[in-house]
Amino acid sequence: MGITLTPQEKAQLQREDSLILPLPGADGVESATFHNPDTGQEFFGLPVDPYHLSRSLKRGLRMGPASLELKAKWEDNEPVRQAENDALMAKHAGSIPEENTPRFTDAVADAVTQVLEKLGVEVPNEERQAHPQEEEAEKIEYDVQLPLLVPTDAPSESETKLVVSQASQPELHLVE
Repeated sequence: MGITLTPQEKAQLQREDSLILPLPGADGVESATFHNPDTGQEFFGLPVDPYHLSRSLKRGLRMGPASLELKAKWEDNEPVRQAENDALMAKHAGSIPEENTPRFTDAVADAVTQVLEKLGVEVPNEERQAHPQEEEAEKIEYDVQLPLLVPTDAPSESETKLVVSQASQPELHLVE
């Protein structure tokens, strides 16, 4: 909703030598085009609410499209900007930090092994990893249904979770 002036207010402003001219788009515009006055780069669709407007103006941007001279300057510098970008991409292409560290995988494996040993977890050795078929052959099949819930002497409530009593747990049976 724009600012509207009555004919009397318009006449008074003209007499006081302060004429308010309506700004195009001032009645509810949500975004506008800004440009950098040094480079000619245009930014389309930037918000113009009070916070973003002051932020854009503090960055040195000017509201409105760039002049034809600035646009030409920006377009003339496109090959230079593209060459700088290509050089930067070539510098960082393929440079993953762990590739630059010698024996990164071995160091991680050693660290994981040390932590597992401190926790008392059995560390699988390389022989067992090499033959997963043997592990499948060692599995024993049981014909007995084991209970899913084993009663414990734990209190009804612990610090981290609510322990459900046996009376409220349903008895589950496999259906064939």
